[in-house]
Amino acid sequence: MDIAILQNISAILITAVIVLLIFNKLKLPTMIGLFITGIVLGHLINDTTMISTLSELGVVFLLFIIGLEFSVEKFSAIKRYALAGGILQVSLTTILITLLGLAIGLNLKSAIFLGFLVSFSSTAIVMKIMQQKHLTHSLQGRVTLGILIFQDIAVIVVILLIPLLGGESINLNAIPNIIITIIGLAILIFVGAKWFIPLALKDAAKTKNRDLFLLLTLFICMGTTFATSFIGIGPELGAFIAGLLISNTEYSHQTLGYVQPFQDVFMSLFFISIGLMVNLHLFLYNIWIILILTVIILIINFTATLITGMVLKLPTKVSITIAILLSQIGEFSFVLASEGMKYGLMTSRFFSIFLGVSILTMSLTPFLQKMTPKIIKQFRKINYFQVDNELKTLPEEFEEVKPIEDHVILVGLGRVGKQMTKACNQFNVPILAVDMNPIVVEQQQELGVPIIYGNASNESVLKELRVTSAQCLVISASTYEGTLKTIDTARRLNPDIHIIVRTKYLKNIEEVIDAGADEVIPKEFETSILMFTRIMDYYQKDMDEIADAVNNLRSDNYDAFRSVSSEDVSAYLSNSFTDIEVDSVRVYNDAHISDFPFEKHDLTITSVIRENNTITNIKNSFLFLEDDIILFTGQRNDINKFFEDIEF
Repeated sequence: MDIAILQNISAILITAVIVLLIFNKLKLPTMIGLFITGIVLGHLINDTTMISTLSELGVVFLLFIIGLEFSVEKFSAIKRYALAGGILQVSLTTILITLLGLAIGLNLKSAIFLGFLVSFSSTAIVMKIMQQKHLTHSLQGRVTLGILIFQDIAVIVVILLIPLLGGESINLNAIPNIIITIIGLAILIFVGAKWFIPLALKDAAKTKNRDLFLLLTLFICMGTTFATSFIGIGPELGAFIAGLLISNTEYSHQTLGYVQPFQDVFMSLFFISIGLMVNLHLFLYNIWIILILTVIILIINFTATLITGMVLKLPTKVSITIAILLSQIGEFSFVLASEGMKYGLMTSRFFSIFLGVSILTMSLTPFLQKMTPKIIKQFRKINYFQVDNELKTLPEEFEEVKPIEDHVILVGLGRVGKQMTKACNQFNVPILAVDMNPIVVEQQQELGVPIIYGNASNESVLKELRVTSAQCLVISASTYEGTLKTIDTARRLNPDIHIIVRTKYLKNIEEVIDAGADEVIPKEFETSILMFTRIMDYYQKDMDEIADAVNNLRSDNYDAFRSVSSEDVSAYLSNSFTDIEVDSVRVYNDAHISDFPFEKHDLTITSVIRENNTITNIKNSFLFLEDDIILFTGQRNDINKFFEDIEF
């Protein structure tokens, strides 16, 4: 390895650590510290090739993650407003900035290009702020997300128009090539999203090999980036498209879980790389121009988005909040700027000033967001904005949607998980499920069960399951190590969640309890009925209703009963809520069914537990073996007489 590269990377990392420690002490946004790290080191490091590679790599992976978080389902829920709001916001911003560009002496093409650069906000920054402030599911969060999604899609169109914009004249002969490129891109996305990628991920998921799944994910990212380069699309946008292709499969949450631990690293790398590209001399020389342009661009972005909110008839408070969130210049703008440099739409001085303005708008976003209440208060002093927010009527589909809460998270949808699903549905207890078997996930989704593919030990998967608002977490299928990690992650995200775990051995109980579980039911001594009654007891359900559900579960499958002794089974089944009770007896010597007076006392044999197998088809000629456990039902008085009648 080249020692110079290793030296530069080490310098970047240690400088970032020192700067962030200082910023953390001063309680300043991390983002600003990363920009400063890049700016300082960019002035000291002369290896521009490494800087360029580092910058592109950071943006590629960042946009891949942004694409992964994109969802057609999220977009379709607010598509009318995302389209209307997105078109209006991008158009207004582009027009206003174009006029500004003309005013400062740019030619028409460069002014329009500047309008495109400024019209795209930072998805990464805005989404992180909304998650931190719990705005994602609010009205302003949903509208903001819709506009961001539209912007991300619009970038594809804009980047295809840049060659035309950069030419000396518009060549009509080039239009067919652009149309062919767009059609080819659409076919690539459709074929990949419909067949190739879902099937490939499904086959990888079946193997349950983490390394294989992760390598396939990276291949999809790099392969798509390589393929899109043939039709003139840059690697950054190719990575975003790769994320889009995976995002609309049922494996997106697990994929995000694998790469999300690196998300903050990629974001840090991105911010540092932007700082590295800044020419400190030009930045300081043009500082007043940069400051003035920063203020003007923030005002223009704010105004364009505020007008968009007014046109959509959103409440003033909501419109102002959205306008503040979307006031900065985003990461896609750097992709566009790189393309613009190739076609002469930006000079090096123009690019340096643009970088400075972008960094300042991004850095100011957290501060402006904190000032939102004060800004709203100032606007309410203006007569036009004194209209009562509650008087504004929103269309039905645009009203606040209350996300699922107080629900049960089921980890694993095997036999026990399916019975839990059935029982919870009977009592209208909301559930969200997760399983690592893609076939199970596909089958249960067809049955209408709210289930996703993924490993519950991944933070992103638990967040998708809304663990922070859940009441119970039931882990009925997982590896022992996976169970401990899931408990740790869930407890960290929601300290108050009630965790019930099924573990394989009695010896694991103490360690699982120490890991953070509230209740542990070992596989050697468990039933789905007990897990269900504990959940229902936690929800304080009526005992008569529970009894009916218990009877249904018992009639469905007695395979759930497992024991190490007949006494344990008898005690375990003593929680019956009906006149008909379940009991058990151990066979100490081989015997015929007629050797036991079941028929005499009106008792019904339901099953026989033999080692780890459960036998349910009991005929009159059945032979019991030593250590068999016989499960039977009947009235308590008859059961007592039965035990008095038999000899041990």
